[in-house]
Amino acid sequence: MLGYWLDLEKNMNFEERLQRAIDEAGISQSELGRRIGVNSQTVSNWCNSGIFPRTEKLALFPQALGKPLYWFFMTDEEEEQIASITASKTVLNQKQKALLEVFDQLPESEQERFIDLAKARLEELDAFMAEFLRRRKIDPPL
Repeated sequence: MLGYWLDLEKNMNFEERLQRAIDEAGISQSELGRRIGVNSQTVSNWCNSGIFPRTEKLALFPQALGKPLYWFFMTDEEEEQIASITASKTVLNQKQKALLEVFDQLPESEQERFIDLAKARLEELDAFMAEFLRRRKIDPPL
């Protein structure tokens, strides 16, 4: 019996998220139907009657609505959690990735030394630039 209620809840969530995706895409149920090859009544049933699309039609949702397929089956809380996790992640460029790959291969003691060397080099460059600007009588940027 519990499984029935869980399935019912997922159906309701699917219906709501499907309608939200349609609204966010700025299209009508009829337009979604046209994009995936069904009539508007079929789309209406998906949005309002707890009827799931066939697998081959469901597979067309991401392209038709611009949402990944898993999005239609998650809760708002799950979506918020994923958004907060991914928003806090820094995207690395190729040089940063290469540097981390080398760094990760070093023993821990060498990692500390590597960090110290990088800091010392940065201080040297800062001192060089400060001297260069002083000799050129250029005010350093704030």
